[in-house]
Amino acid sequence: MALIDFDKLAAQYADDNDFGFSAVSEEEYNSVINTTTKTAEDYKARLAEVEKIVIPFLTKLHQTGDKEYIYWPNRTPIIEKQIERILKLTRD
Repeated sequence: MALIDFDKLAAQYADDNDFGFSAVSEEEYNSVINTTTKTAEDYKARLAEVEKIVIPFLTKLHQTGDKEYIYWPNRTPIIEKQIERILKLTRD
């Protein structure tokens, strides 16, 4: 015999936040997983592209670590372009 009647307990709090999730069967889950177009290789390729954008910047900062100041004229459009490239890779 169960100590708690979970159906009765759930009914008591039915109007409260349900946390936004629901259960699905293994069959439903697998059908969604099998129709997903992105694969691990797709994500790996995207991360490699992000690396190509970020690592040169960080390397340059590292190489000039002994300098007190960074001279970087016209940096706003350069930074905006790199942000757009990163967002295209991470949010598509």
